[in-house]
Amino acid sequence: MPEKLRFLKAVDKVNTFIGNITGFGVPLLGMIVLYEVIMRYVFNSPTIWVFDTSQFLMGAIYFLGAGYTLLREKHANMDMIYVRLSTKGKAVIDLITGVMALTFLSMLVWNSGLMAWESIIFNETFSASAFEPPLYPIKIIFFVGCLLFLLQFLAKFINDLATVFSKTKKPAD
Repeated sequence: MPEKLRFLKAVDKVNTFIGNITGFGVPLLGMIVLYEVIMRYVFNSPTIWVFDTSQFLMGAIYFLGAGYTLLREKHANMDMIYVRLSTKGKAVIDLITGVMALTFLSMLVWNSGLMAWESIIFNETFSASAFEPPLYPIKIIFFVGCLLFLLQFLAKFINDLATVFSKTKKPAD
């Protein structure tokens, strides 16, 4: 199997696995918020940890799900013109926007990695709340999510290149 295909399949498998696991965070988030509502309004005993935990969990779902969302082509598009294009036309548009996205995501991965590393070294906490949870777990998740998104975008970019330069004429989707 060519190296290109092995890379593409590996990225797709990793993002599918992470995306499927991340999906379990949504009902968990709902249960955590429900717990807070019951504790606050039924028992008049609010917690100090639910707000921060639910924000971090929502962030993890969002960050880790980005690559999976791209893989499943569920990100928003400007469809007025895009849907009327042929498969090659769509690939050309995706390549143009892909260069910008890959540049942005590369910078995001680099900077989020630095932020995560500094957060680990300094044992950074979220001091704006009474709970004061450590920040490095969510910063690591942000870095991993950005990396997975970048890899999935790179895989899509490679596929779009192959589509544009292929000899066969494909009908519009």
